[in-house]
Amino acid sequence: MSESAPTAPKIRVTALRKAYGDNEVLKGIDVDIAAGEVVCVIGPSGSGKSTFLRCLNRLEDITGGTVVVDGYDLTDKKVDIDTVRRHIGMVFQHFNLFPHMTALENVMLAPIQTKRATKETARETGIELLGRVGLADKKDARPANLSGGQKQRVAIARALAMNPDVMLFDEATSALDPEMVGEVLQVLRDLAAEGMTMVVVTHEMGFAREVSDRVIFMADGHIVEEGTPEEVFGNPQQPRTQDFLRKVL
Repeated sequence: MSESAPTAPKIRVTALRKAYGDNEVLKGIDVDIAAGEVVCVIGPSGSGKSTFLRCLNRLEDITGGTVVVDGYDLTDKKVDIDTVRRHIGMVFQHFNLFPHMTALENVMLAPIQTKRATKETARETGIELLGRVGLADKKDARPANLSGGQKQRVAIARALAMNPDVMLFDEATSALDPEMVGEVLQVLRDLAAEGMTMVVVTHEMGFAREVSDRVIFMADGHIVEEGTPEEVFGNPQQPRTQDFLRKVL
């Protein structure tokens, strides 16, 4: 078998730095993420996890280094960031749904506005995606009439409506009651099984251990340790990782 050229990573982060004035939150992050890889980012509060995630679609301006997604250099002034963002779905801790719209209308909005989809197409896709996250029967409900777990699943369906190549999840379960966490994590499991490239900032250690291909442990703006779930959870090498896992496991 002839050796094929190595495929470029889906996401390549090189020497990424982010500072707010004198406060340097990210201090030189280097990581490659392959297509279809599920990477969970764990670490203490204030370690820079969410900032790192938000740099991957330039919701945060990048102070130094480069972030390349699908060949687009996000730090290049000539790159149309809106074009890049169409390929990157993002799900936040707080669902950010439009309260005056039904679940289905929330899911339909972006394809109509940014992909010029017809209402009929957007509606068909929206119903299909709500079914995929187990909410076909809630398509006409407004956010006020949905549980937290249901709202978060609508938010995931909304992100999927753009047919993204990459999904970013920022503590997608941390605002939920414990009994609702499982239903959201199941949707993430299903996406992982389908081969979606995902970067998941999470404090759900069991989920990170079960679903991720790779776990990144961040502290103080650095990647302290990374490896398979077995390596990071089963045999952490760094004292900082050991100390964190002792407290959370």
